[in-house]
Amino acid sequence: MGDLGKKVLERIKAEKIEPKPRWQFLLRDCLIWTAFSISVIVGALSFGVILFVFLSNDWDLYKYLQVNPFQHFIFSLPYLWVIVLLVFLALAYYNYKHTKSGYRWEAYYVWGLSILASVILGLLFHFAFGLGEKIDRALSGNLPVYARIHAYCNRKNVWSQPEKGLLAGEVKKIEDDDGFELEDFKGLAWYVEKDEKLLMPVGFVVVVGRKVKLIGEKRDEKLFRAWEIRTWDNR
Repeated sequence: MGDLGKKVLERIKAEKIEPKPRWQFLLRDCLIWTAFSISVIVGALSFGVILFVFLSNDWDLYKYLQVNPFQHFIFSLPYLWVIVLLVFLALAYYNYKHTKSGYRWEAYYVWGLSILASVILGLLFHFAFGLGEKIDRALSGNLPVYARIHAYCNRKNVWSQPEKGLLAGEVKKIEDDDGFELEDFKGLAWYVEKDEKLLMPVGFVVVVGRKVKLIGEKRDEKLFRAWEIRTWDNR
């Protein structure tokens, strides 16, 4: 045995160092894998919200909001969720690299695996369970600071600007073929008159209880002339 080996043995005896039991290593690995899984899932939920915001956004409204297409795109980005996604992808990478097999894979492989897992789960969460929309609605309705951070890409804010020709809400009463009563998201009542060249999705019918989006012009305090009617959920 070399001098180094002797010194190590002498130190072990002097400091009475004992090997850790196997269950401690197993528990450590289990905790790290759990942290990795949680990081990927939170990243997937973040991606689901980002996906919802992008798919539900009305990208052609920039002309009514007095911005250009590039500005509209930049302002519409859900920066909070982009940051959350990146942070938890980094945490997933960090946790995986600290597993027993983490040293075997290059950084780009681990990053790619984390991103792919978050994207696939995010697509599943959004399209199968609608979690992206549910999370965004829950936070918007119960967390004022969240609503302020995402004020520009909040659809209710965007469509609550009648002075810019944008109005949305729930149909309360059908007056006749020429118009209907609508309650906007601020609780205000409007009479909506239809323009002669009104545009609507094929097969769409305005019925009581349905939420709609309107493009047109404000004629009076409680009168709005609609040039176009859209479904609220973009379907």
